[in-house]
Amino acid sequence: MEYYSPEKNIEISYQISGNENGPKMVLIHGLFLNSDCWKFQLAFFESKFHVLRFDLRGHGRSTKPKKRFTIRNYVDDMFSLLNHINWTKELYLVGHSLGGMIALVYGLENPSHVSKMVVADSFCFISQEAITDVLGRVNNSKLEQFAVGISVRGMVPYDGEKAKFVAKLVTDHMTKQDCLQATAASAGFNICENLKSLTIPVLIPVGKKDITTPVWASEMIHEWLPQSELTIIPDAGHLTILDHPDEFNNLVLSFWKK
Repeated sequence: MEYYSPEKNIEISYQISGNENGPKMVLIHGLFLNSDCWKFQLAFFESKFHVLRFDLRGHGRSTKPKKRFTIRNYVDDMFSLLNHINWTKELYLVGHSLGGMIALVYGLENPSHVSKMVVADSFCFISQEAITDVLGRVNNSKLEQFAVGISVRGMVPYDGEKAKFVAKLVTDHMTKQDCLQATAASAGFNICENLKSLTIPVLIPVGKKDITTPVWASEMIHEWLPQSELTIIPDAGHLTILDHPDEFNNLVLSFWKK
């Protein structure tokens, strides 16, 4: 892992791997997780793509700010990092959940940087009720219990070994306060209407049994985006990158080749 500082007192952990001559793929992880969550994608994509993965601020090995931060900060960090490594053309953004929200904002603001993107199990709008629900679940549980609960809610079928892996992503790097801060960062997020101006081709995969970002949320993104393709993965939950990695990976590769 390497570190880049987009601003004073903030360090973003990142890693570049894969085929240096291949297309540039940027992997953007979801809430509470970190760039290690892509372990079932890396072996598949690294032979074909030059892959960047990084930990969002407040997550993983990146800085955990004491002050409040928002999705604006996530996007600015990503913009700064990509400019630092000179990745500003023909990017393939692949975002899961929160990562998909960040990808959409980045694409809206920097369309000349992006060739295509994948927005998996995501939202274009976050209600205050949704924020309050997650804050409550974090507050009312021990961190270890909450971390296991991410897979209980999000993985179909549930897999005990993968659930331990997901929980460790959280508990190794975040405190309960870090989780609360990260959750609050999405408050007020609403870009749905903006999406009608985004002409980048977008693949929208979603698990049919996703209860965290239900199918209707992906349908909403699809309705707003002029050049989008919605794919519902049967029997998958929210954590499609983990519970159905082969289907997810093949969808992502096929979409790039179109």
